[in-house]
Amino acid sequence: MAQHAPADIDTLRPALPQALGAKAEEQHSFQQMVLDTFKKLIADAGGSRAAAVQTAEAAVIEHQALEADAAAKLEAAQQEESAMKQCEVDATGALAAAEEGLRSADGALGVAKEALASAEGAARAKGEAARAAEGVVGDEWIVIKDGALAGKDWRARDKHIKKVVALLGEATAPASLCAAAPATLKERPENRGPFAKATVDHTEQALHNHVAALLAERDAALAAIKLTEAQAVAAAHSAVEEASSRVSVAQDASISAQNAWVDANARVSGLMSEKLAERREEVAAQLEEARAAEKNFQAVLATFEASTAPPAAGADSPVALETTSAATATAQPAAGADSPGAPETTGA
Repeated sequence: MAQHAPADIDTLRPALPQALGAKAEEQHSFQQMVLDTFKKLIADAGGSRAAAVQTAEAAVIEHQALEADAAAKLEAAQQEESAMKQCEVDATGALAAAEEGLRSADGALGVAKEALASAEGAARAKGEAARAAEGVVGDEWIVIKDGALAGKDWRARDKHIKKVVALLGEATAPASLCAAAPATLKERPENRGPFAKATVDHTEQALHNHVAALLAERDAALAAIKLTEAQAVAAAHSAVEEASSRVSVAQDASISAQNAWVDANARVSGLMSEKLAERREEVAAQLEEARAAEKNFQAVLATFEASTAPPAAGADSPVALETTSAATATAQPAAGADSPGAPETTGA
């Protein structure tokens, strides 16, 4: 009560024992005012004690509802966390598959590039062979066919003849033509008879046909590259780009799934926090303390009410004196005291 009206308590304390000890018919108006004031303070303190109990009970009920709500949310959160974890696992698997697909596409692109390089090399070789044959037909053959070299240059002439005969062999000319050509080409043009002239004509035709065949093979090889190897490389490039895109999408999906799972896991952890249990114990202790304070206050009030009842005829008032001591002790405990017998220090 001292917490409610300390000034009144300080005033009432010295007057209260006499007012409590006076008989009703002998009470002075001041003494009656003392008792009425004290009764009001007691009523106020009693209301505070009851309100403290109600507040503590409401806090317990509120926390019970909070725990029930948390339990319901925990189950839902755990289910969500489990689903998010499965999504994360699936996304990780999809990412791994996409990365494997990219590696496979890269490998296929490498094979296609190697095939293209090989085909281009073959085409270049055919082109070089065609150019070499054209060189023989355009240079060495003309020199020896027309007899452009003097007799003293017979060594140079024989080298040209060897090149021509070798080219005839590459052209798969008849063996008889390859055998007749050297002797024929050594003769001067004006000394060549009909057979020799026919041999020269057949040799020239075979050489030109061979050059044309080589050029056709080169052109066919280049065309085949465009239709096959180059298209294969282009298709492999496209496959790599598509695989890279799938990896990018899978990476984004994996990151999103991981973040979603982390968030769901955090919600589960929050709902399983030990703070709920700590708060449950705290509100329960506050309720127990408030009830004990109210019970103690009611005991003091009963003692006071008994002291104010009319005493038996001829009896002194030891109860009044005892009650006065208890009431004043209840009204204002000693400084620093922390006693369950003093409800004012634990309640309002």
